[in-house]
Amino acid sequence: MPGASREPNEGGTAARVVPTWRRRLAEAVTQRLALKGTALLLAIVLWFIVTAKEPNQDLVEVQFAPQLDSSLVLKDPPPTIHALVVGTPQELLKLFAHPLVIRRQIAANSPDTVVVDLSTSDVELPAGIDAIVRAVQPRSVTLRFESTSSRVVPVRSAVQVVSDTLHPSAPVAVRLEPDRVEVSGPRQRVLSLEYVVTARVAIPANDSLPHLVDIDTTRLGVRVKPSQVKVHLVAAAPATASAVSGTKP
Repeated sequence: MPGASREPNEGGTAARVVPTWRRRLAEAVTQRLALKGTALLLAIVLWFIVTAKEPNQDLVEVQFAPQLDSSLVLKDPPPTIHALVVGTPQELLKLFAHPLVIRRQIAANSPDTVVVDLSTSDVELPAGIDAIVRAVQPRSVTLRFESTSSRVVPVRSAVQVVSDTLHPSAPVAVRLEPDRVEVSGPRQRVLSLEYVVTARVAIPANDSLPHLVDIDTTRLGVRVKPSQVKVHLVAAAPATASAVSGTKP
């Protein structure tokens, strides 16, 4: 019958189609492997090149390095600062070896608490790095300094050298030992001191022995160490002797 004769034909066609489809798929995968591998490798290399040149942005840590006067001492370490930097991956990678820095000069007469405003222009990019700083976080930092400080200042003599008219002696000059002392106390008060002065005492010009003389701390409001200095009368040229403070005929 016509219907019975088609079934073997349809089955035979199906049997021939399946192997042909599989064969073509296998050929597509296995043929020209070298050419296909080369094309895939070129595509990967091209992707890396494009990705490496495409600008990225990253949050990078910034070192905060305030330039402090010697009289200023921070109570706490500088805070952590981050900057949003735009550049190629290669340039951003360089920042791990050469970090960003913010430097800010802090004057000696600054108050005990200082608020420093920050901007993108404050961030120093290392030489040779092509990148752009878009933002800084936080926008300000608070610096707190110790309220007391110490420093070394010179000592000036207020000693009066009294000459003896009955027994004239060679011209003398005053030498202090030590000639510099350490003062400590409230930071602003210590900062305002340029020098300290000895107490006003009178010493005969012909006295060759050293004398211990106090440092005059009246109304200074600071501690002085040492609190006394040795006063020596040493031979001096006439011009020097005439300039000695407090010399009396």
